[in-house]
Amino acid sequence: MKYIVFCFCSLLVLSSCIFLKPSTEILKIKYRIVNNTALHFTNISVFSKNIGILKAYDTISYSAINYNSLKQDPLFYGIYNEVNYARYLVLPKTNNERVTFSIDSLANKIIYISTK
Repeated sequence: MKYIVFCFCSLLVLSSCIFLKPSTEILKIKYRIVNNTALHFTNISVFSKNIGILKAYDTISYSAINYNSLKQDPLFYGIYNEVNYARYLVLPKTNNERVTFSIDSLANKIIYISTK
């Protein structure tokens, strides 16, 4: 009986190794941030990386990161008028895809960011 259970478990492990699906996890992201508002943000952080200041109608050039979902948050953080704002960012569908995160507006203490 132990032999049958061992063989069955071994077969399951081997079959799972052979028939692995290709990984769809995003590993590398090329992004930039565009501020389409007249607002001046400080302490900007994207993907757990400190960016600094984002002036009104300013654009931060493309930056590439090796994305690790366990270490980095797909979040935008920023401060305007001593109020902290945060928003989850939509990740690109494929690796090495260029993506632009555009700050569109600020209303009712909610920051609106579009992804292009």
